Amino acid sequence: QAGLAKIKERFVQSMPERVAEFDALMDQLYEDEDTEKVVDEICQRAHKLHGQAGSFGFAEIGAMAAKLEQNIRDVLDGPRPLNTEGIEVDLVAMLDQIDASLNAT
Repeated sequence: QAGLAKIKERFVQSMPERVAEFDALMDQLYEDEDTEKVVDEICQRAHKLHGQAGSFGFAEIGAMAAKLEQNIRDVLDGPRPLNTEGIEVDLVAMLDQIDASLNAT
């Protein structure tokens, strides 16, 4: 149990850096010419967060990350140029949930 508690604590401590990384990727959606590459990077990070958050008792964060990941996959399967509006909405909602969840601990 102590080992799991330490891993969970590292996960919680890593969240501000993860949030900053997601924020930077969102900024790149507006600036970067390779939108598909940025969207794919967000998807990969959301996938990882989805799995880890659920494992450490942050079901809401995990659910938001899963929703974001699925939305991205749907957008990537769709027409070009990519419509990233829904991705941005889901990403902001996930970041808000991270903030709420971490402030509740």
